[in-house]
Amino acid sequence: MSPRHARRCLFHAVALIGGLLAPLALAVAPTFQGERHHDARLAYNARSHFGFTSTQRRAEAALRQAVPELRVEVDASNGRVRSLVNLVGALSGPASGDALAVGLDFVQRHREVLGLEQSDLANLELTDRVYSRVSGATHLYLRQRYQGLPVYNAQLQVNVDREGRVLAVHSDFQPALESTLASGEPELGAAEAVAGAAKHLGVRLREPPRALEAQPGVARRTRVEVEGLSSEPIDASLAVLPLRRGASRLVWRFQVHTLDSQHAYDLTVDAGTGEVWTRFDQVAGDSYRVYPRSAESPLHVAPPPPSDGRALVVNPAHPLASPFGWHDTNGVAGPEYTTPRGNNVHAYEDRDGNDMPPASEPNCGMGLACDFALDLTHAPSTYHPAAVVNLFYWNNLLHDVQYQYGFDELAGNFQVNNHGRGGLGDDDVRAEAQDGGGTDNANFLTPPDGYRPRMQLYLWTAPDPDKDGDLDSGIIVHEYGHGLSNRLIGGPSNVTCLTSRQQPGEGLSDFLALVYTARATDTGTQGRGIGTYPLNQPSTGLGLRTQRYSTSSTINTWTFESSNGMAIPHGVGSVFAQALWEVYWVLVTQWGFSDNLYEATGTAGNQRMLLYFTEGLKRTPCNPTFPQVRDGIISAATTLHGGEDVCRMWTAFAAFGLGSNATNIAGIAANGFAVPPSCSPIMNRRQEPPTP
Repeated sequence: MSPRHARRCLFHAVALIGGLLAPLALAVAPTFQGERHHDARLAYNARSHFGFTSTQRRAEAALRQAVPELRVEVDASNGRVRSLVNLVGALSGPASGDALAVGLDFVQRHREVLGLEQSDLANLELTDRVYSRVSGATHLYLRQRYQGLPVYNAQLQVNVDREGRVLAVHSDFQPALESTLASGEPELGAAEAVAGAAKHLGVRLREPPRALEAQPGVARRTRVEVEGLSSEPIDASLAVLPLRRGASRLVWRFQVHTLDSQHAYDLTVDAGTGEVWTRFDQVAGDSYRVYPRSAESPLHVAPPPPSDGRALVVNPAHPLASPFGWHDTNGVAGPEYTTPRGNNVHAYEDRDGNDMPPASEPNCGMGLACDFALDLTHAPSTYHPAAVVNLFYWNNLLHDVQYQYGFDELAGNFQVNNHGRGGLGDDDVRAEAQDGGGTDNANFLTPPDGYRPRMQLYLWTAPDPDKDGDLDSGIIVHEYGHGLSNRLIGGPSNVTCLTSRQQPGEGLSDFLALVYTARATDTGTQGRGIGTYPLNQPSTGLGLRTQRYSTSSTINTWTFESSNGMAIPHGVGSVFAQALWEVYWVLVTQWGFSDNLYEATGTAGNQRMLLYFTEGLKRTPCNPTFPQVRDGIISAATTLHGGEDVCRMWTAFAAFGLGSNATNIAGIAANGFAVPPSCSPIMNRRQEPPTP
């Protein structure tokens, strides 16, 4: 039993669509009140259990001869081998040649371990190729296809380091795909599928949906006209949805942006039965709450409210991340905007909740002096220019800092103009301050690379006067964290990779908020709440989580197993944030703390952890379990700073119950306190296996 565990023992419906909707007199707002995500495959596979075939067992044994500390992640409910990783290093030795060729060669030679057939690797589409300047690793994301149709979230991810070593392989490919689908012809049209989605969402329509002419191609991309359902056009196309090993369905896939701007649903509807199989919300909603970093809120500065504790920050744009400043979009010297708008973000107040900037925005003048009055004794409506500028500052700060750690153009960051550095542009953040579409909350919509995300910050109504979430940097960082994790996990083209039951997304965002608001005077044992300011609590308050984050077991009692039964997504996510916070403090204790977060190659503990974290998300598979995110972050540590933190991090994770023998079977977490054999006793060196 780990010391931490010993201390902590003291505490602590599938929707069937019968047919078209009948015409009704009026359209009404959605009445759907279910969970944020819906995946009918969970119920479909509830009693399924797939084991390894004899061929897979032999192939795994052969690979383990070359990689003794091989970890094979299996989802027994659907029969897929999801991950191959080396707990302390790489899966193969150095190799020459292009990273894609090296990675695919490894997968071909070891496809039997993954349960794949030759035909499953015959029709691949490279969706993203992300090179990490900071580590030299190349992250490859490939999509499985069936007769030209994309297979939904069927992604093969291969991470290759600068020397040609394969670091990890993650697969959601459907084994023996060609034998799992009876027909590639839909029985229901796109309009019928949209009608079924409306019924599933509880939206009564004024008129039935009407499909326009389908575009050429096997996917039959079809625009569906429908009033009262989506604020954005609905374009449906055919895809293949894997259910489990041996079973797939032809589906219509499309997005519905609800009229209240609170949800952007990605749906798949069975093209034969009309069943809504999956509904994943691309808007990440939260409950939290800037001033210059590292101030978390007006409560965390001197003098405290009602005094104005803000500071005037001069020329903060980073020359690499924002080479033409924060108010430029065309890449030519001189700003295009004197309002809080530029290449990375357009911030504006949206008190009327229409998701559009107002007719008049705060004007900083030709000198870009964005300096507006703030009086916290008055209602937020009296100081909205200051709130907008604060929101603009923090979004740009996060953009510029995370750029140093690898959230750049190729990784799918948020920019209008990518300056010829790769990736897709025209996707700056729409940051909406004092949004009138809700209260006591915040959210972030993350579409794929090339489409504009949206951050919405609301007012908090319990105090008098109302508190403004735009002044709480913890909230802003948390929401931006959703955009970061959604673009990095699974690659920038796939933003539906944080929808499983064991969702780490909220925890990843909480952790990022803790890192950005940490100070040199902090200690690991002090309690850190999230969102104390808008809740009108003291800075030492509990905030929005059920426990404060701390390395002290008298303040935080969680282990990996604590995620069982926790509320999804915030409760479950907060447990993983605590795990990361403990690893963070092990590194800070060992290597110290630096106020310079821009120095991604710095040697301080907090710089190291943010580097491992950001690079690790690129090495994390789609819809990961906690152990898979852990493995991605540790994989990053194997190739950075000489691998000297690998065993140190394993020891910290293990103390939390996320050791090498921790399990996550059918979504049930079981603590494990072991470290890989080569880390016991701790060995601070990289493990380089021979080429298998």
